[in-house]
Amino acid sequence: MSFFNTTANTLSLQGELCGEILAKLYKNAISSSSSSSSSSDYLLNHSSSLFSSYQSSLNNLPTAALSYFQEYKLWWLKLLEDNPIHVFVETILTVMIIVVLYRGNSSSRKKSGQYDEKLTAKEKAELLASWKTSPLVPPLTAAERRVCERNSTNVVTSYTGSHVTTAASGRPMLNLSSFDFLGMGVSDAVKGAAEDTLKTYGCGSCGPRGFYGTIKPHLTLEDTFAKLCGVSSSIMYSDGASTSSSTVAAFAKRGDLLVVDSGCFEGLLTGVNLSRSNVKTFKHNDPADLRRVLEKVVAEDRRLGRNVLQQRRFIVAEGLYRNYGTILNLPEIVKLKEEFKFRLLIDESLSFGVLGPRLLGVTDLYGLPHAAEITTVSLENALGSVGGITVGDEEVVDHQRLSGAGYCFSASAPPFVSSASVAALGVLEAESGRLAAALEENTKALRRALDGLPQLAVVSDPRSPVLYARLSDAAAEGRDYDGQNSVLQAVAARCADLGVSLVATGDHVTGHLLMDRPRPMIRCVVNVMVGRKMVEEAGRVIKRACKECV
Repeated sequence: MSFFNTTANTLSLQGELCGEILAKLYKNAISSSSSSSSSSDYLLNHSSSLFSSYQSSLNNLPTAALSYFQEYKLWWLKLLEDNPIHVFVETILTVMIIVVLYRGNSSSRKKSGQYDEKLTAKEKAELLASWKTSPLVPPLTAAERRVCERNSTNVVTSYTGSHVTTAASGRPMLNLSSFDFLGMGVSDAVKGAAEDTLKTYGCGSCGPRGFYGTIKPHLTLEDTFAKLCGVSSSIMYSDGASTSSSTVAAFAKRGDLLVVDSGCFEGLLTGVNLSRSNVKTFKHNDPADLRRVLEKVVAEDRRLGRNVLQQRRFIVAEGLYRNYGTILNLPEIVKLKEEFKFRLLIDESLSFGVLGPRLLGVTDLYGLPHAAEITTVSLENALGSVGGITVGDEEVVDHQRLSGAGYCFSASAPPFVSSASVAALGVLEAESGRLAAALEENTKALRRALDGLPQLAVVSDPRSPVLYARLSDAAAEGRDYDGQNSVLQAVAARCADLGVSLVATGDHVTGHLLMDRPRPMIRCVVNVMVGRKMVEEAGRVIKRACKECV
């Protein structure tokens, strides 16, 4: 017992020594070299007196322990003489470790109930009554509640291409709402190809493309698409929305520059955000404003002495803009991208299958098949399938096989949807002339009907089968965004009552950090399954709904 008492006294004196050294080092740690030298002399002298004060205690320890403490004393004094700052830092760390261990031990004792105070039944009841849970999700906005209420009954129960039936309507309505422009969603050839592949391959591996997820129909689609577009290669994604977002983020990284049309849809803008690049926007489909932005970039390069070869630069745009129905002014954009040495990335998700003599998109419309270095296309619109594809040269495609997040980490698409896309491409190639003529005729007929309405102003391109119409200036006067939205929602609901299905976009097209939020509009989408007489009848229904609701 005397040994442990002596040891405890010795450790107490040693703690006193550490405290003295720590206090002095704290005051002199940041001093000059001369003051550091005087601090070291002081500590050496003062520590020697402290060591001598418990020398008698050391003599009472066993021989082995005495030898250990003697060596420890010499090591401590030597370390203090050579590097007092090291002693200071080491002492701080030792104290921190002791504090952490003590707190952890205290916490474990509290969890075990050692320190718990017994609560009375009344106190427990009061605590339970005052406890309130936080919501798992934030409360819905008024617009979100309206969308949920409509969608709860606006479920499609039947679709024939020209007509659609919902749970709310209970009867067929003329289809001016879906993006199935060419009727591929009800094509027997497309459905037959999907069925045959399903019987052969099943639903797929559910694995990523690079890890046992690639099946022959995927490769067949990529080869077919590349040959049709006249490029060397293409790459398929399993989701249409992630195609554009993954492609942008695969090529643009932190430090690169993206000049983006402010009217781009959310999928592209998500990719822009994910890229973490430097972003500049220009006014929607305005080449003059794009030139202004590019000239500003050049001026900034000269001012900063920036080497433009060390920064990848892209202009990002859509072929047919999803939120406006406008068509990209591709010839002017190409001139600017060549003049200012930018690359061009175009999303042709809506324009592919509806524009150009071969229905291959905006590049086909203007006869500039290789205007863009990178082109993304959704298979979920004109082709009536699932997924998306990016076309370009071999270098563009191979880069995405290692850098495209949607390709590397998402499960591959079921092989039957790839076969459905191949069949749809076959129909598109064989009947492009007939399909293009029918789509153009229906577009012109509906455009004529909407242009004559005093309550509406059509803002989409005359060549676009996606027609957008907002309230005219006279009809919108005195109404804010919500007021205009309410009126157009009423117009869409009245059209549904009269047998025409169209979309009011005010609650769907929300604002984005990089996007100009468009005014509330109604959207009418024509397709080849709807005859001219049906389109004219739809025009009369819209006219009646506008008179009653606006």
